[in-house]
Amino acid sequence: MNDFDILFSILTLPEVDFLVPISERLIKEGNRIGFILFHEAGTEILEKKQIPYFYMHSLRKVNSSPKLNERIINEYATTFGICNLRHLLIHEMLGYNRRNEDELLVKVIHYLQILDRIFSENKVKCVIQELGGFSANQCVYYAARKNGVDHVFYEPAAFSKRIVFNLNSYYSDIPERIMTMQHPEEVYSEVESYMRNYSQSKDAVIPFKDKYSFADMTLKKIFSFENAKRLRRKLIHKYISKKKEEYDEIGWVVRYNMLKYTRRWFLQSFYREPDFSCRYIYFPFHVPHDVQLTSRSRLFYFQEGFVEYIARIIPPGYKLFIKEHPASIGGHSVSVLRKLLKQHSNIVLIHPRVNSYHLIKNAALIISINSKVGFEALMQGKKVVVVGDAFYKKKGVTYDVCTLNDLESVINEALKSEKPSQREIMDFLVKTYEWSYPCELFFLEKANLERSCESFYKYLKTETFRELKIQ
Repeated sequence: MNDFDILFSILTLPEVDFLVPISERLIKEGNRIGFILFHEAGTEILEKKQIPYFYMHSLRKVNSSPKLNERIINEYATTFGICNLRHLLIHEMLGYNRRNEDELLVKVIHYLQILDRIFSENKVKCVIQELGGFSANQCVYYAARKNGVDHVFYEPAAFSKRIVFNLNSYYSDIPERIMTMQHPEEVYSEVESYMRNYSQSKDAVIPFKDKYSFADMTLKKIFSFENAKRLRRKLIHKYISKKKEEYDEIGWVVRYNMLKYTRRWFLQSFYREPDFSCRYIYFPFHVPHDVQLTSRSRLFYFQEGFVEYIARIIPPGYKLFIKEHPASIGGHSVSVLRKLLKQHSNIVLIHPRVNSYHLIKNAALIISINSKVGFEALMQGKKVVVVGDAFYKKKGVTYDVCTLNDLESVINEALKSEKPSQREIMDFLVKTYEWSYPCELFFLEKANLERSCESFYKYLKTETFRELKIQ
């Protein structure tokens, strides 16, 4: 048996590059660190650094998988507290075209079996991983939960160049201690400064790790230098080095990007510039197949169907403006969108080049599943109706929908009511800022790595491992 204060679980090589410096700092302070790897290339880096790891693909080879049958499926679901094992497959089936459900179920059960052994045969205090909807992410989460091991997800915060941590939950929410504490004046000053910059720049929050994704779906984006580098690395790992990883559907990703480009071209005739003189409600699309939908708000996965429902229940005289997520232009079916626009004259598909800042500013109301656009709308002092599981829901500054049957009445109430007060919004923004920590994920510049190390330390000291010897 080995003792680990922290096991970092990673799926991609950038995660290893980013987390190794943090691990080394923790190790210098006397903490026992290890990794759970789903990417073979990371093994070479960790071996050079002499950091212990569990490599899942090799462990699958030496540990036999149970035969797939209904009894085994039900047994694993019950043992690990999973209401439906199919939930663990959806992200890969729809997002990466992995349609062999039996094969995916075998992998999930095998992962759960191996991870259960890792956590039961070793003394582990905490496992940390980036938020993700892949079966690997979810298996680590459920196996840790089964064995009483603290589990932490980290993800980009609503504020630029900051992250948030979520303890023992797939859902993101502000801890109660932050919601009830008094916040120093300097935090208010920082938030006010951030708000001024946002109003001047009008820029959405784009994490460094996603900066190449937030662009119009043109040939320039598809054949960019960054995409060429990624493709080269993937091809070398898969076909030359024969290294295993989770993200290895190269052919599908290439075809899907060309499909999005084709859809973008066909949608050109349906895009419209916004008419700010009319009354409208704004609904921003999420990235299709994103973890926010596949894991956090499954009810709203088919966003086009939700749009159709909104169009039927909003009051006469209002338009419904919809816009594709900037990281997934062309990600929606042309035929489905065309049918929506043909059947509902109150739906307007906004051109992707239009800045969401202006769409928010001139809207009568914003409807959000759990999008960061909903948070941006609060920064602008707008009315926001929230239907999914969002960290800004039930904080006194939004109009919250508990069941879809209530959506129409909540929309009507919000349209007739006053905006949340500036004091209420500012108080919430300060709490949200205090919840987050300085960090630009996977940006390897020295100063950012130092800030990121300190942020991980601070979180662990205050929320998880008060007994750890972290200085």
